[in-house]
Amino acid sequence: MDTIIKANPLPTLTWNHLAVNVAQFPVREDGGEKIELPEEFKDFTTSMGDEARDYVLAHATEFAEVRAAANEDAGVESYNYSLSAGERVADVTLISAGAYSKVTVLLNYSSEDEEKADHNGLTLIRAEEGAEVTLIQVNLLNDATEHFENVGAVLADNARVHLIQAELGGKSAFAGAYAKLSGYASDFHAETIYFGDKERRIDLNYVAKHLGKKTVSNMDAAGALLDHADKVYRGTLDFVHGCKRAKGHEMEDTLLFSQTAKNRTVPIILCDEDDVNGDHAASIGKINQALLFYLQSRGLSEAQAKQLAVNSKFDPVIAQIPDEDLQEEIREYLDRRMNIDE
Repeated sequence: MDTIIKANPLPTLTWNHLAVNVAQFPVREDGGEKIELPEEFKDFTTSMGDEARDYVLAHATEFAEVRAAANEDAGVESYNYSLSAGERVADVTLISAGAYSKVTVLLNYSSEDEEKADHNGLTLIRAEEGAEVTLIQVNLLNDATEHFENVGAVLADNARVHLIQAELGGKSAFAGAYAKLSGYASDFHAETIYFGDKERRIDLNYVAKHLGKKTVSNMDAAGALLDHADKVYRGTLDFVHGCKRAKGHEMEDTLLFSQTAKNRTVPIILCDEDDVNGDHAASIGKINQALLFYLQSRGLSEAQAKQLAVNSKFDPVIAQIPDEDLQEEIREYLDRRMNIDE
């Protein structure tokens, strides 16, 4: 039996009639084991909120801890989860990067068949002084699976965290990140691509909380919506008193291929410091009909022309994934979703 939890809350409330203050997500209360977080991860804030974080910790089925020692280049750590019919995977991943270390973590979620499954993920990142962490999360789940990926990060002086999220599958796909830029000149960069078709629900929530001086955040998202897909994107830049000369930027670019697709974008800037620079922008619209006609006149089908437009948005992000086979798998997955003939 499913329980409904609150998820992806805005840091500050807006008008209730917009229905974006908080979302709801169904979770199963069966199985798993309780995970006790190490002391250094206990006070983390995450994008999906306390209920989602605590649920995964209480019902975990998978646990991974990635540690990069000071000055170590730990390379790439990959975790692949292929969900079968009726399976529930709740994975906890802890990433601890020592001073001036470097590590990349790749989490890939896919489905073995077309039956319903459930995925709930929690990933926490602690980046010490000068550390560089890259987290890549790829969702290639089927149409029946409920999925969320909950991320929290804390960055020390001059630390860098680069997050790449490809939210391309699932009946419901909830994702995002909460980055606490505590240290001087710490830097958070999130790149998100999403694809919604049929009745898919996509709900995204990103927060960059600037605490240290000269901190930098960039949150960029690009997506495509077809059929009756429903998407919410929340992006918050929070400039806390004392974060002088901090800079924050957020940008979303959405292609609409259907008049019945539903899109809501909620860019927010919270500011309690004068000496900062924050900006946000959104580009939401239909594919250029002249371009679509031109591509079709060159022999492409309408579906192929639309796929080319999607590729132009997604490929710069896909190309950064350090696994060429997975890159190709993502492209083939998108081809199938857009009904491109082999």
